[in-house]
Order: sequence, then C-alpha cells, then structure tokens
Amino acid sequence: MDQKITRRTAVAGALAGAAVLCLHKPGVFAQEATPATTSGSAAPAIPGYPMLNVSVTDSAIEVSVNPIPAGYVLLNVTNNSKDETGAGILGPGEGQTMDELMAAAATPPADPEGFPPFLYDATILGGPGSLQPGQSAQALVNVPAGDWVVFPEGSQQPAPIRAVESPDSNTTAPAAALTLTLGDFYFGGLDSVSTGSQIWEVTNEGTQPHMVDIAKVPEGTTIDQIMATIMTIDAGTPTAGALTMNQIQDLSYGVLLLSKGQTMYLQLTLEAGTYAVLCFVTDPATGQPHAMEGMINVFTTGGAAATPTS
Repeated sequence: MDQKITRRTAVAGALAGAAVLCLHKPGVFAQEATPATTSGSAAPAIPGYPMLNVSVTDSAIEVSVNPIPAGYVLLNVTNNSKDETGAGILGPGEGQTMDELMAAAATPPADPEGFPPFLYDATILGGPGSLQPGQSAQALVNVPAGDWVVFPEGSQQPAPIRAVESPDSNTTAPAAALTLTLGDFYFGGLDSVSTGSQIWEVTNEGTQPHMVDIAKVPEGTTIDQIMATIMTIDAGTPTAGALTMNQIQDLSYGVLLLSKGQTMYLQLTLEAGTYAVLCFVTDPATGQPHAMEGMINVFTTGGAAATPTS
C-alpha cells in the first residue's frame, strides 16, 4: 500500500466562541493505513494507571470520566472522525488563569495558518497525535490537580476536565526504555533504540513547545534527505536527494504537543528499520518550522543515530 506525504504546516489554532479552545493541525506525513483498534476501552499499554478514554468524532470530543484522578493518567485516544487527528491535555501557563488563557486564545493570530501565539505560554501536558481514522493510541501524562481541557487537532469543541486528588491517584513514573529529549532545536536520546514494544520517556528541555512526528524511512536515509524532502513539499518542486512520497511510512506514534519543562510517556512498537523524527512547531523568532532549524533526527533500531551526511 502506498504511503503518502502531505505538508504539515506548524500547528495552527482557532477559537469557536469566547469560552472554547480549539486546535487545528493539517497533516504532514499522512498514511493510507488499515484502521487499528477502535475500541474506546482498549487494554492499557502502560498498566497500573487510571485511564481516560477520549473519542474524537467529526463534531465533538467525548471523555469517559470527569473528574479524573490527579497524577499520571493514561490518555487513550480513538479517532472516530474522518480526518487525521489526535488529542492532548492543555491548561493555563505559569501564573495564568484559565480565563486569561481563553482570552489569549481568543485573540486572532497575525497568521491564521501559523502556530497560535497563546500556545507558547500555555501548559500542554502532551498526548498522542497523527492518528488516522479508526486508529487508537495511548500516552501517559502527568495531570496536576486543577482545571484542564482535552483538545483535538481539529475544530471540535474541547472537553473540560478537572483533576482531583483521589485514592486512585498514581504519582509513580513508569520504567522507560529510553528518554527522548526535545530541545531548541534537536532530538536527543536516540543513540541506541531497540525493536519491539517499549516505553519512551519524552521530556521537553527546551524553551518552546515541541511535537514529535515519527516516520519509517528507507535504510540509509540521511538527515539531509529528510530536509530535502521537506523543502520539496514546501516549494512544490523536486529538491535533489528528496525521498519520494511512497518511501515514507507515517507511524501513529507521535506527540501532539508538549510544553517546556513537561514530561510524558509514549508506548510504541518498532520494527527493525530506519526512522525519522521531526518537529514542525514554528519558532517565533524566525517564523520557520523547528525541522528547518535542525530539529530532525534519523535513527536505526539497534544502531546509532544518523548524522547529517548526504
């Protein structure tokens, strides 16, 4: 089955009314995939934690329970819509109230297709992204007590949730196979990656929000080739060394968004092969996607991360 590339611009935002936060992100590495599990109550990929089932339909986000226990919560997101999507948990930034966050979100951005400025200051706890219709994915996020929203990649109204201290609260982090660090502008921790089912600790040690897109690419792919592919998509004309559209297989193992200082856990299963990781959040200083500023890495399961060679 051919895999297709479309351009993922930086995550873009919208507001539907004065009290509603919405998020929209067009796809970049979109795949024609066989739908995965569609059950809203799938078995936990990381057992031992409270689960919040989230169903994204064409018109709404539905959550299985509210309030939720404060602490680590397994966010199980199922895409029941017709478009690529994902979901995460978002709330006010440091020193900010929810009303102030919504007021900032209500301010129209200078570039309607660009990264919404309010998301640089919000607290984004993470969540799975890049889900094709019918697919499900899980992410373990640490939700402090307070008011939050579960937000989609589309224009659906986010679902408000409250996290409360509870006998079911679990504040113990799981064991992880590796720590993927997100910085300005790099991915670290991919020097040795195993095959099979595993848990990644994902930590944003940068100063800006970051996202994680993971795609399987041909053996021998270099960072320069990935950059050439992005430039080809951006310009609409071939760039020397670029991969063709059927050479990239997008995986439904991504991080929608993660704020600075935040850590979440991602469960994924990797076959033997070569993979690229990219971030397409926009740098406010340059207006460029982070990938164009070097936030690309290529790794091979069982081997070392690639270096930028042609």
